[in-house]
Formats: sequence, C-alpha cells, structure tokens
Amino acid sequence: MRKCDRKHWKYWWKWIGMLLLVVWTGIVLGGLYRQYDILGKMESHCSDTLVRLGFTNVTLLQNTGWDPRSVWCERTALLQYLMEQKGEEDASSVALLHQNLGSGLTDGISGVDNHSDEVEDVAVFNNGSSDITDNNISLTEYTQKLFSPAPSVAASDKEKDKIVKTAGNTSSSTGGDTAAGGKKNAEMMQTLKRQKSRSYLLKNFYIVDSSTSIDPKVFQVDELLNRNMTIQQKKEPQILIYHTHGASEAFIDSRAGKKEDSIIGVGGELAKLLTEKYGYHVIHDETEYDRIHGNIDRNKAYNQSYAGVTKTLQKYPGIQVLIDLHRDGVGNKVHRLTTIHGKRTAQVMFFNGLSRNKKGDIAYLHNDNLQANLAFSLQLKLACMETYPDFAKPIYLKNYRYNLHLRERSLLIELGNENNTLQEAKNSMEPLAGVLHQVLSES
Repeated sequence: MRKCDRKHWKYWWKWIGMLLLVVWTGIVLGGLYRQYDILGKMESHCSDTLVRLGFTNVTLLQNTGWDPRSVWCERTALLQYLMEQKGEEDASSVALLHQNLGSGLTDGISGVDNHSDEVEDVAVFNNGSSDITDNNISLTEYTQKLFSPAPSVAASDKEKDKIVKTAGNTSSSTGGDTAAGGKKNAEMMQTLKRQKSRSYLLKNFYIVDSSTSIDPKVFQVDELLNRNMTIQQKKEPQILIYHTHGASEAFIDSRAGKKEDSIIGVGGELAKLLTEKYGYHVIHDETEYDRIHGNIDRNKAYNQSYAGVTKTLQKYPGIQVLIDLHRDGVGNKVHRLTTIHGKRTAQVMFFNGLSRNKKGDIAYLHNDNLQANLAFSLQLKLACMETYPDFAKPIYLKNYRYNLHLRERSLLIELGNENNTLQEAKNSMEPLAGVLHQVLSES
C-alpha cells in the first residue's frame, strides 16, 4: 500500500476512534442521567405516598436512617419502613394495603421494577387499633383514597392536616359503656380462653417489634391466663413505682422543669390511688434516672434505674410489684385518647422485653421471670378490655430486658404520648389503678 493510503487510513481511524469515544461517553452519561431521573422520580413519588400515609421525610430519615433515593422499589421502601416500626392495624386496611402495594405504587414511573419477590411481609395484627406504627397515623380512613382505581394525586396541605387530625382522634370510647367495643373484646377473650391458641394470642393481643422474635415455648396460653398474680396486702412496702425516663418525658402542656408536670407527677397520682383507695403500701421513687451529671442520657438510664431499684429492693425485700411508668413518644400528631366516665383519658400500652433478638435468646439478658412478666401484662390487658374497652393498646414486645427480671410482677407502661395533656395523663391513673387492683386481688 502506498504511503499516502496508509496516512489516509490512519487519519480516518483516528476520527472514527474519537467518534466512538464520544458516542460511548454519551451513552454512559445518558444512562447515568436516566438512572438519576428514575431515582429522583422514585424519591418524589415515594415521599408523596408516605406523606399521604401520614409520614414525613424528616421522621423517615431520623427514625430509619435510610435514604429513599437508594431504594429502587417503592413497595420495598414502604414495607421496610413499616417493618422498622410497630406493625399495628385492623385487618381490612392491611388486606387492602397488601392487595394494592404490589400493583400500583410504582405505576407511571418508567424504568422502576416492582421486585415483589424480594420484599418481606409486614407483621399484621388484627387488633382494631387506630395506629399502624408509633410514627404515623391510621391507614383505615385514608387507604381507600390512596389505593382507589383512579390515579393517586398528592394530597394538599389542607387535606394532610385534616387526615392527621381525624386519625389522631379515632381512638375514643366511653369506657365500659361502649357496647360495640365491649362486645368485640368479649368475643376475643372468649375465643382466646376457649381455643388457647398461641397464634390467636400473638395476632390479636400483641405487637411484635422487628428487633425481636417469638419463642413459642414462652407463650404458653394456659399458663399466661391462669398464673396467680395476686398478692396479700401488708403494712410493709409491696409496690414500687419508678421512672427510668423521668427527666425526659412530659406532656404537651407541661411546664418546663416542673417535676410535678412530668411523668413523675402522674406516677404520684397512681401511687396515691393505690394507697388511699385500694390499701396497698406503695413507694414512689421520684428519681430522674435519665438525668446523669446534669444532662439527659436515655441510653444509660436503664443502668441507673437498675442500680436504684436494686437498692430499694434490698432495703424492702417484701416489694412484689415493680411499675416503670413511661410516657410514649410518637414524633407526630397522633393523639392517644379515649373517654372514660366522661373524662378525656390517655391510653396505656403495656410493654414486655423478651431478652431475644431476631436470631434467638440474648444469653447475657436472661430473665427467669419472663413468663410471669408476660402473664402479668396479659392479665392486665384483659382486665382493661373487659372494663374499659378502648383504654389499653395491644401489648408491645421488644428485644431487650428493661429490668423486668427483678420481680415476677414487673411492669413497664407506656402512657399516652407527647400530644396528650397532663390532665389526660392523670385521668388515666384511676382506671389503671382499678385494673391493677383487679389483677392483684382477683376482685
């Protein structure tokens, strides 16, 4: 080949190479832009959906620590969030949620696959509760709108406010006079006592946190229902009320820095009722166990309360009942409220630590009193259902021990939340004292 021909082809190959490089770069950049666009649309669409369910991006990121932009499937995003929280909803809404999650949330976003096989299921509890998690609102009223055949449209700010306010007040009753709630509770209790089914018990009376798992051997229904939790009234101290998070848990209208306006002040009302109305000898420990060296430290609070409670038990070994009274925190506008004897009353939720994570028992947190703890909270829950149908939420089960191993009748109570008033919290002490006396005395 002549020298000029070789030079000619060398020239063209240079330009062809440059052209291919430009084309390849364009394809890569175009692909990256497409993925970025998909993720942007995914984040926006997911955020809109979560907002319509009552979530906020701030709450989402603060409480789960993951970025919706990293989630490829909105169904995965939503279910993952729900699994991180307290799975709690009535059966009809959950059924509708399951039916539609796999077939509509990502519609209209090209390039987003619906990896339904990769999504774990949400724990479903048919307990008639108005919450699905402690960080959102009820799905019951809004699910139909959200998953209607017509295309979903982001709710206006006014609509969102209406949803939050409506859901926040869905939990209301008139205590024992609520015929519908009382009838439903009676049917549930009769079914449990007749069938003595572990699956029925777990599905209808508990919320199982995603941090833990169930050991079937522990949930012996007959033992939990019939274990004798009564005590004989004596002149020596029998009941200890304390507050692991006393310094950090107050109410919407509490005065800052006033102990009497915090959960400690509410505990004083409970101690007074148990003493003056029911005749128990009660010690109320007002120590703020989460205030360490002048600062709030909730992480070390259980270590502090363990030391304080152990010291009290050494001084008064006759104490048989331990009550760690808390105020729950939800981070949104949900108002846990019912009406009992005409009074606006904060709801309660009994809480048990299982000393067990997803993989199994946590050996260093062994609790010889676990089944007794579970029997105590279940019998109190049933007493509430019988007397005040809408007073007690389902019992919450979580992974650690929370000092409940110190006595058989150890109880952790989450009272209302930060949206309740101090008076609503205090109003709940009368029915709570009543059901405590009912279980402790079998009266």
